[in-house]
Amino acid sequence: MRIAIDTLGADAPPEVLAAGALDAVDDGPPGRLKLTFFGAADALAPLLDGTPHNVVHAPRTATVNDPLRASLRGEVPSSMHAAVAALAAGEVDGLVSAGATGSLLALSRHLIGTLPGVRRPAIIKAFGAEDGRRFCMLDLGANINAGAPQLHQFAAMGAASARSDGLASPTVALLNIGSEVRKGPPEVRVAARLIEADERIRYVGFVEPDHLFAAGADVVVADGFAGNIALKAAEGALRMARYLLQRELTSAATGDSGQRPRNAPFERVRDAYNPQKYNGARLLGLAGVVVKSHGGADRVGFRCAVGQAIGAVSAALPAKVAAEV
Repeated sequence: MRIAIDTLGADAPPEVLAAGALDAVDDGPPGRLKLTFFGAADALAPLLDGTPHNVVHAPRTATVNDPLRASLRGEVPSSMHAAVAALAAGEVDGLVSAGATGSLLALSRHLIGTLPGVRRPAIIKAFGAEDGRRFCMLDLGANINAGAPQLHQFAAMGAASARSDGLASPTVALLNIGSEVRKGPPEVRVAARLIEADERIRYVGFVEPDHLFAAGADVVVADGFAGNIALKAAEGALRMARYLLQRELTSAATGDSGQRPRNAPFERVRDAYNPQKYNGARLLGLAGVVVKSHGGADRVGFRCAVGQAIGAVSAALPAKVAAEV
């Protein structure tokens, strides 16, 4: 299995991302993973000495200010373009990048293309829910506007993704402002009827934003505008929760040593709110495995994103999505 790693465009230096990717190799099947790092060879090569992994020298970062047409034609020789082109050419089996989301989407659609029958790719991400369960949500920003047929297709794609993650019969819900059937925009209500009539999908109705983490559905479907707002609101709430828990943990010192008291339950809850453990979002519907890492990922977070790419390639995710749509 071969995974391309775009090491540029994140807040963390390339060496940190490379270390996280190598950690993910340790988690995967022994001897079966080969990484190709795209970035500055002088910074990356020393980390890979004695390993089967290699570096492609591509020291320029893709930015949101790059002219779109020039980027798509390869006239902007970024590490992201080189990595996406390698996937499109079949030189690697999957790709992880922490660069600009818009650039990654545009390059992936142009060079890799979408699966047959897929109108638009969607961003899908997993979250922790109550009782230790997880759920995934799409679309998280790839498509600001999505009509009822597109939401229906997102539901089929999301269900296929959940099945590839080991859920035999995932439940699917639509994000809405209320649970009543008459609530919400017309396209959401029409999408609900389309999804409910689809025998491939186990539809369970609408879910409100304040019930997202109540483990009410395995897959939550939204258009990219509503999904992205929900994502960023959740990220902000997680940061606030971690801040409050950390403040409680460090609010009082005991003894003369100045050491802070340990509180195992508080620490477990704080760690459960660590967004790095849920880092990584798949660009679902492409004819290849592409995972978008958060730009603020640290070593642990990037390890999780690379692990997602490894899992998606192992599960042949694109083929399973294609079979659904």
